[in-house]
Amino acid sequence: MVDFAEEKRFMELLCSVKGLNGSVGHSLIEYFGSAKNIFDADDKTLSGMLSPGLFKSFSALRRALLSADKDIEKKAASDHSPDGINFITFKEPGFPEKLSEIPDAPVGLWYIGSLPASDIPSVAVIGARECSSYGECVAKGLGAALGRAKVQVISGMARGIDGISQQAAWDEGGLSYGVLGSGADVCYPPSNRRLYDSLRLSGGIISIYPPGEMALPQNFPPRNRIVSGLADAVVVVEARQKSGTLITVDMALEQGREVYAVPGRITDRLSDGCNGLIGQGANVFLSPDIFLAELAEIISAKKNGVPPAREERIKRKISCSARIKKLHREYSGSRKLPPGLSDDEAKVLSVLGLTPMSAQDIMDRLKEYDYPAVSMILMQLLIEGHAVQVGQGSFVRNY
Repeated sequence: MVDFAEEKRFMELLCSVKGLNGSVGHSLIEYFGSAKNIFDADDKTLSGMLSPGLFKSFSALRRALLSADKDIEKKAASDHSPDGINFITFKEPGFPEKLSEIPDAPVGLWYIGSLPASDIPSVAVIGARECSSYGECVAKGLGAALGRAKVQVISGMARGIDGISQQAAWDEGGLSYGVLGSGADVCYPPSNRRLYDSLRLSGGIISIYPPGEMALPQNFPPRNRIVSGLADAVVVVEARQKSGTLITVDMALEQGREVYAVPGRITDRLSDGCNGLIGQGANVFLSPDIFLAELAEIISAKKNGVPPAREERIKRKISCSARIKKLHREYSGSRKLPPGLSDDEAKVLSVLGLTPMSAQDIMDRLKEYDYPAVSMILMQLLIEGHAVQVGQGSFVRNY
């Protein structure tokens, strides 16, 4: 009988070889019957099953283990991940069910904190690192709404849209999970240290790479399949035409996930990718409230049937109820103003949107105000948190 603790450690060693934490690793375990048996297999058999590069990497690991300790079993049993980092295999309870269903599913995951619950809706929010104030506001509003609704937010903890949405969800008391292109103990990018520390405490940090692995360019496409694989739906907030974000979208479609795109101005290059996705048949994201209503229908449909094939999904909008169609038809943007505003504040705030405006722009719209008056009103709106200064002399509404 195979000792489970020992077998789990051999699986962890197997996953530490880049390229074996996926379909290749599953194939090897199925063929040999256990991860331990893979390490005991002869070179001739393994070389016939692995690519030259993978065979070389695996052989190097096995030699290193044997040279460190003649008894590889003792080495496997005594070698552990750093404190605070857990490792879970696909055979254990608690392994995310959504990941078990995707092509090239991982054999195991390293994580800090917790893992997403399989019975709670999850949404991946992704987009441009160098986002606009429009993208920042949408990501922040969406993340906050998901956090309040107790929908798990999955993203790559990257600069820009990813990190903004995750921090907003966490700030609202929601759960968020960062999937890294490095080891779980490596905060990348370093500028998101606050978010990294937040997710360690409430939510989680997840990686298919072993502790100590640095963030390398080739690590991110495999990381992205985990981001989309953990989600029920993917929302793209901003993306250029040839953005890496669109690689994640392709993976999401292959995995049977619904894809939403936030529309933008056709003259804005940061919206090219999103507008193009909508043109191909992606679902349009109009507001957090409407999206949450659609998400509920997506979850219900998953429980009651099989998701359509990729070709069908990319050619049609989500088949939604009459209620959702009515919400789309009647949508006219947010018209609500916060309570307690003076008449002057209400007028100025009503002309502010997500496109930066100067005091002169506002004066062009509201002829009754001069520069000192507009400046004074803007200052009050900033103090009250209803407006945000995004550049020298430029302001947007805080949604």
